[in-house]
Order: sequence, then structure tokens, then C-alpha cells
Amino acid sequence: MNEPDQHQPTNTPKREDLPRLYSLNGIGFATFFGSMLAGFFLLAANYHALGLKRPAAVTLGAGIAVFCAYFVIVMTTMGPPSMGPAVGQTNALQFNMTQAILSNVGQVMFLLLVTHLLQGGMLKTFQEELKGDYHSVARSIFVGFLAYLALASICLILLSILGLMPEVGQAALST
Repeated sequence: MNEPDQHQPTNTPKREDLPRLYSLNGIGFATFFGSMLAGFFLLAANYHALGLKRPAAVTLGAGIAVFCAYFVIVMTTMGPPSMGPAVGQTNALQFNMTQAILSNVGQVMFLLLVTHLLQGGMLKTFQEELKGDYHSVARSIFVGFLAYLALASICLILLSILGLMPEVGQAALST
């Protein structure tokens, strides 16, 4: 018979033994300030912190591929080939801020959906049941922005090697 003072062993780790993860809010803000690449990097960092190396690598690789595809789409619709009509008589580039903001908001919405699908249940369990701690949003933004700089450089190099970067000639710049 079980006596009331006997403690049943549990497999739940202690709060101080848990790694710190990036929250859904942190991933959203990092994506807003550092693009999809930053968000995918933080998703991969969450997997890596939990010891899931393969999902971390797959998430990072998929993030680079998705961002490269997104970049090619944006560049073909709003990039250098369409710069000619956007340059006014003063040779100043007219920049559509509404498109830029909508594009950025679209990235955030996409990454929040991906985060919810891939890690939503895990993050909820981490916070509610395990009482785990998250990194601060400021750290998420900073790490995300640094990741964006590094990963965007990799994407641009890949696109250049594959010949997918649009070329801007003097004619497009001087009209």
C-alpha cells in the first residue's frame, strides 16, 4: 500500500536544469527587426538548446531556402528590374513604404504560423507545466539581427553563385 508521505518519482526536470528558450513573442519581434532569417535562426536555436541537433539543422536549412525564394520573388517584383519607372526626375528612388511594411508584416505572420506549428505545443508545455524561463525579447531581437546579418550574407552568396541575383546596370540606375 502506498502511504501518503511517500513521494512518487517524476521524470520532469527541475526548473534550473531546463535550458532557456526563445518565446513566440521573441521570435516574432526578431522576425520583425531581422527578417525571416532571424526567426528561423531562433527556431533552430530552440531545437539546439533542447539537444535536438537534426531538427535544428533542418530548420536552419529550410529557413535559408525559404528566405532565398522569398528574396528572389521580392527582387523580381519590386527590385532592380522595376527600378526604372520608380526613379523620378530628381534621380531619387521612389520607395513604396506601404509595400515594405506589408512585406515585413507578412514575414512575421508567416514565421509566427511556422513557430506555432513546429514548436507551439512545446513552448506552451515549457512555460505552463515545466515553468521554464525564456530569453528576454531584447536578446531575441539582438541575436536575431546578428543571425540575419550572417545568414543574409550566406543567402546572397548562394544566389550570386547560382546566378539568381538580378544585375543592375548603369541604365537602370541613371534613368
